[in-house]
Amino acid sequence: MGAQLNGAPGVQGNNAMDAFRRFAVFTIARDAAFVALVAVTLMVAFSFELALAFSIGATIELLFAFALLLRFVRLSDERIVRTEAWRILMPPERPVGESGRRSARHDLEDVLLTFAKAAAGVAIMLYSSSLIYSLSNEPRSLHAILTVPLG
Repeated sequence: MGAQLNGAPGVQGNNAMDAFRRFAVFTIARDAAFVALVAVTLMVAFSFELALAFSIGATIELLFAFALLLRFVRLSDERIVRTEAWRILMPPERPVGESGRRSARHDLEDVLLTFAKAAAGVAIMLYSSSLIYSLSNEPRSLHAILTVPLG
């Protein structure tokens, strides 16, 4: 089974951290998939006004990015044991000791920031799409704003 450190069962080394990181990525990816499902559903519901649909999707993604950042800020070595990625591992599979919890926290922080950055990027793309669409389909389009009348 797992190696022992000071009589405590658990896996030492990279195997435990690889398993923890894998589950952390899967849990955050699952959360991101649910958020994307909500965003796409609302965007389809408001597809009669495309600029509004893009804006709704962007707002949802931006809120998700902020939620991930809030989780990042509140994470600590003590709170890591209450995360889903930690609880899903069987006790012998978990990283051992304080250094294991610290490494797990750093891994989860990295995953949270990576997904927050991706969500913010999607929000920027959707807000940009909303702006471009609204400027191109309004009576005062981008051409009307940028061109100067000649007379």
